[in-house]
Amino acid sequence: MAIYGKTVRGLCHCGKRVRARGRATTGEQIYDTKCWSCRCEYRRYKKDRCEFCGFIAVHPVQLDVDHIDGNRTNNKEDNLQTLCANCHRLKTQVNNDHLRGRA
Repeated sequence: MAIYGKTVRGLCHCGKRVRARGRATTGEQIYDTKCWSCRCEYRRYKKDRCEFCGFIAVHPVQLDVDHIDGNRTNNKEDNLQTLCANCHRLKTQVNNDHLRGRA
């Protein structure tokens, strides 16, 4: 099983403390490599409607930011799009994005 993170609590590149992610199978505490703000910086690109079907959200929680190429670490602006939950699930399933990064 792959462990994502590090075993020593440290600071993000921005200077904030990182959060705990859980425990490894060995019992060691695992920490994030980035703080919450840096992990979610792509959210600032969220628009007010679905870019696929045109759904206009009543509340922002009805929309997701999707990585076009399926790579969750590629947060470049041209790789992000806003999708409603239904279009996001459909795109993820059709493109097999849910299988990326798994052995």
